[in-house]
Amino acid sequence: MKLKELKARLMAETEAVDARMIIHMATGLDDVAQIVHADDEVSAESSRQALSLLSLRKDGTPMAYITGEKEFYGLPFHTDSSVLIPRPDTETLVDAALECAAAFSRPRILDLCTGSGAVGTAISHALSIPVALSDISPQALEIARENYRRNTGTDADARLGSLFEPWEGESFDIIASNPPYLTESWYEETERDVKREPRIAFIGGGDDGLDIIRAIVRTSIHHLHEGGYLLIECDYRQMDICANIFHHAGFSYIQIRKDLAGKERVIYGRKGNQ
Repeated sequence: MKLKELKARLMAETEAVDARMIIHMATGLDDVAQIVHADDEVSAESSRQALSLLSLRKDGTPMAYITGEKEFYGLPFHTDSSVLIPRPDTETLVDAALECAAAFSRPRILDLCTGSGAVGTAISHALSIPVALSDISPQALEIARENYRRNTGTDADARLGSLFEPWEGESFDIIASNPPYLTESWYEETERDVKREPRIAFIGGGDDGLDIIRAIVRTSIHHLHEGGYLLIECDYRQMDICANIFHHAGFSYIQIRKDLAGKERVIYGRKGNQ
């Protein structure tokens, strides 16, 4: 089978970008090489591998799990089914955290509910300073450690536990979090691929999906230095409620940032009034 014939077969059953990635995995040929060698014969082994990967994709396995990698903030992150796949919308959280970090000479930063470690690792890489990580999932935390080491060249202070349990008695200048925040009904409306990701990373609890965020905001005030910032990703439909949660917890300078699609994505506030 010629390469162009294999590619046509894949593209008939999946998106073009997925087909190109599958061919790259099966043959080692990048996008340019796939054009140059379009008329070359593909080995039987490479064809079998490509069709096997196609079968996984058709079954709903996300490409990030098939390839084992996803780019986030210009950095490569290992992913598997134990972690949420990093998404471009969450880069808004990193952008906002970096802006807040400019108020400090060398801020102590925590990435809470770190998952793959994407947020904390991206911040650490951008600022060349340590960022602490924590998560309730031991499998996710191991991947976070791996990704942090891969992209920063150092070992993370990564701790296992629910929310602030691993950080009793410790405080930070910045706490950034992309916690679970979907309602049960919103989760049921997501695509099949999304449901292959860990459910625990999506469901926020309560009728409005905000039980975990309420707990984070309420407790974080005791883990922030005066003038420190809490930044949280949530759904645009939750922003008004989240703003009230921040306000009632004693945060000031409450701001909202929009993602690349123009939807409100990140809310943050400062401890104290200075």
